[in-house]
Amino acid sequence: MATYADLQPGNFYLLKDGKDTDIELISVLALTDKCMLLRSFGQVEEDFWKKRSDSIEEIVEELDYESASAILSLYDEDEEDEDWEEEEDEE
Repeated sequence: MATYADLQPGNFYLLKDGKDTDIELISVLALTDKCMLLRSFGQVEEDFWKKRSDSIEEIVEELDYESASAILSLYDEDEEDEDWEEEEDEE
């Protein structure tokens, strides 16, 4: 079984943290000797710490920056649509 120590800084991953969890897009932000700071991308970005020895149910896919940016741009479009709707409501 994979662990968080298998993840490399600067890369993006689609992974399942547990059997009953959704697949999420994450990246490694920082490392210490025993832990790592990760960012989960989705409806809301969230930073969280994991021990390097913690297990990962499945690393579904490793993504390069270009592929991850294409996925993240979908969320940016949703935010722009929400901003547009809020501006219309204010008028």
